[in-house]
Amino acid sequence: MTYRDIIVDATPRDGLVQTLERARDLAAGFDARLKAVCFAWPRTSVLRTALASNPLSVLEETRRMDAALAGAHDAFLQVFGSGSKTADWLSGMGEPGPPLRDHLLTADLLVTSSAPPMACALPNAGELALHGGGPVLRLGAAAASGDLSNAVIGWKDAPQARRALHDALPLLRRAQTVTVVGVGDEVEQGQLEDVAAHLKRHDAPAAVRHIPATAGSTGAADLLAEAHRLGADLIVTGAFGRGPLAQRMWGGMTSGLQDDAELSWLMSH
Repeated sequence: MTYRDIIVDATPRDGLVQTLERARDLAAGFDARLKAVCFAWPRTSVLRTALASNPLSVLEETRRMDAALAGAHDAFLQVFGSGSKTADWLSGMGEPGPPLRDHLLTADLLVTSSAPPMACALPNAGELALHGGGPVLRLGAAAASGDLSNAVIGWKDAPQARRALHDALPLLRRAQTVTVVGVGDEVEQGQLEDVAAHLKRHDAPAAVRHIPATAGSTGAADLLAEAHRLGADLIVTGAFGRGPLAQRMWGGMTSGLQDDAELSWLMSH
């Protein structure tokens, strides 16, 4: 498996040039076609409020979104130049999540970033991983200077983890260090060793770590702590959803990883 079609989330945000550069480098490394998808929408309900109160405010919000789209396109041109034969640009005004999900259905990978927003709403990377139908690579702040060479696989015996492992293989083959980490008693040592053996057959030699779970933890905090201890720059794990009540009470792996803006992660569902 390799990546031939890559989507990059070009929603207007801080550090967009760096995100586009990382996506460009990934696409070049896999000889992949790249499509930058950029949709702008206000971060809050300002537009809905304006519709009910002041049509002039709607016009002003529209101008702000147009300016944000133009700025994002300038960033794209800075990275790829005009008339690029390796990257396409698609933009519009609207919430960014739906078009990104639509394009992920026919892509091998979606690249997004943990960079903070500017005037525009950002897609929820965890939701894209849960509902987009393909793998999502969220670049963390540390990825600006890293090459994703030290990867941690957060393993549990579930379809989501198996899917993520398969989807991450092109990246794992390029990594210098891969560690399969199991958290808590629900993960057996033998499973971790089987995963490591499978990775070795795919030219991704892997070590194994089995760590205890902290009482009351969903595992995300323990996995993150171990990844930081190992100096990892990439976490690979399944995207696991919970019901609204369980999410409020206990949190979850997917939302827990999103709270760490430094590390990059790849998730699949």
